[in-house]
Amino acid sequence: MSAYPILLERADDGGWSAIAPDLPGLLLAADTREELLASAPGAIADYIEAMRDQNLPVPTPGQVELIQVAV
Repeated sequence: MSAYPILLERADDGGWSAIAPDLPGLLLAADTREELLASAPGAIADYIEAMRDQNLPVPTPGQVELIQVAV
């Protein structure tokens, strides 16, 4: 089992989208944050399966750090 980080963004219309920096081209979108998070594991698994089907190397998950900045 692997854990891939995703970056979430709220759209102007209230929907949500996300990218997985380690999985180029994978874009997730949903009406709610909860729906997006619920669909993410399946979308990531499908992406990795497609890579394997094409005999492409599966990227190693990266690490994420949150940096606090006084603004």
